[in-house]
Amino acid sequence: MAAIARRRAERGRRRYAGPRLIGFLTAVVGLAGAVAALGGVAYAVNGATQAGAAVTVPVTINATAVDVPPVRVPGATLPRSARLEPPGGALDLVAWDSTVAEQLLSRGDAAIAGLCLGAAAALLRPLLLSVRAGTPFRRGDAARVAGLGALLVVGAAAGPALPHVAAAMVVDRLRLQATLVTPWRLPLWPVLVGLLLLVAAEAVRRGAEQAGNVPGNVSGTT
Repeated sequence: MAAIARRRAERGRRRYAGPRLIGFLTAVVGLAGAVAALGGVAYAVNGATQAGAAVTVPVTINATAVDVPPVRVPGATLPRSARLEPPGGALDLVAWDSTVAEQLLSRGDAAIAGLCLGAAAALLRPLLLSVRAGTPFRRGDAARVAGLGALLVVGAAAGPALPHVAAAMVVDRLRLQATLVTPWRLPLWPVLVGLLLLVAAEAVRRGAEQAGNVPGNVSGTT
């Protein structure tokens, strides 16, 4: 019985991630966040310098159109061969004579994603360091987890809407409203994962309260 109890105690003390692994992940997260933030912004700014050149935006063929003839306008061509089955499927429209706003917005999702990843790395590093130090319920950790959920919603849900705004501008400029539409729907999975991270943040908040690391009522401090 004593041996069984000792083995159970050893299993309870078993580490799933050692200090070296956590330290390595902390360094990788910091580097990846910096690269993502700088790369996303640089990609969008580079697009702004290409105003007048071609811009690529997501569109769909108007499903209400019975017959969509080949669309040819100055700077853009949508031949019949690009028609999708069933109507309403997605394709890319390449149009010349782009504006600065069109270029920026068409790449806005990359910029938002990069900035969100950089901010997420800044929030995640202290969490990893607190786990490495053996104090996973430090003051502010709950707010960091909740912040990760908010960044996920913004980066994965709101960011992809920007290219559709650019598409609407291009379609309006080329007067293709009767043929092309630019629908956008809010994806549900980032919202659901964000809500789960809020639950995780509440678990961390209560863990910090029970561990005694946060004095008093922590609901207003984490």
